[in-house]
Amino acid sequence: MCLCCFSDEPVEGDDRANRANLFKVGMKDAPCADPGIFCLSFCCLQCTNCYMRYKALDENLDNYECCQGYYDCMCFKAGGCGDSGNPACLACEGCCCVSCAVSATRMYVMDKFDLASDPCDRRIIRFNNFLQLLSCICDILAMFDPSWKDCADIIRFIADLVFLITAGCMNAQVNVELKHRKEGGAATPAVAGGVVPPKADAMDRPPDGGPPIAPAAAVVSDPGGGAPRTFPVDIPDGVYPGTQLQVVAPNGQTMMFQVPPGAQPGQQVLVPY
Repeated sequence: MCLCCFSDEPVEGDDRANRANLFKVGMKDAPCADPGIFCLSFCCLQCTNCYMRYKALDENLDNYECCQGYYDCMCFKAGGCGDSGNPACLACEGCCCVSCAVSATRMYVMDKFDLASDPCDRRIIRFNNFLQLLSCICDILAMFDPSWKDCADIIRFIADLVFLITAGCMNAQVNVELKHRKEGGAATPAVAGGVVPPKADAMDRPPDGGPPIAPAAAVVSDPGGGAPRTFPVDIPDGVYPGTQLQVVAPNGQTMMFQVPPGAQPGQQVLVPY
C-alpha cells in the first residue's frame, strides 16, 4: 500500500519512458520469476553485481567501462581512467558502488534492448529512494539530538532492507530478460488495446493453439472509411489499468492506448489500426 503514495510517472526528460518494449517481467514479479538471483543478490549484492554486469556484456569484459558511462561527472569520464576492460575496476565498482552498479547494469540492458521504464518499477524505486533520504535525515538529526538515535537506527535498518530487496528485484529482472533474449525470445511489446474482458464463449482461439484472442473494445477509425484492420498483441507483465502504452502497427503507425479496467497481463487482444 505504501507504493501507492508514490508517483508512477517518468522523471522529466526520461528518454526510456515511451519506448516500444518492456522487460519480460516487472520488478514486483522478478523475485518469483528468478528466486535464485534474487536470493543471491540479497545475500551477496557485490558478487551479484559483478556477475550481472559480466552477463549483460555478453561475457566480454572488453566492453566494460565504469558504470558503463551512466555516471560520468565533470572531469570523470568512463573509459578514460584505465577502467576499460579492467576486471579489477569491475570488482571495485560492484563492491564499493553497489547502488550505481546495479542501476547501471539495468540501464545498460534497457538501452541495449530498447526497453521502456515500467510504471510500477518507478514506484518501487521512488519508495526506496525516499527511505534512503529519510534515513539520512534521521542520522543527521541524531548527531545533534541523541534522542533520535534509536529512531535513526530503526529507519536505517528498514532502509537497508528495502534497498537490498529493490536491488534484488532489479538483478532478477535483468537476469530474466537476458535469459529470455538468449533463448531467442522476442521483445515484450509495451502495448495494450482498449479491452473489455470477454466471456469465455465469446473468445476466439488462434489456430496455433495459443491464448484466447479477445476483440478490442476501442476502435481506431480508418481514414479510408473501410473496416478497421486488426493485429494481435499480448498485454505485457507489469501493466495495469490506466497505463498509457504505445503500439506500432504493421503499417508502421504509432498509436497510444490506455489500459482499461479489467485488462489482464498475458491476455492477447486484437488491436485495430
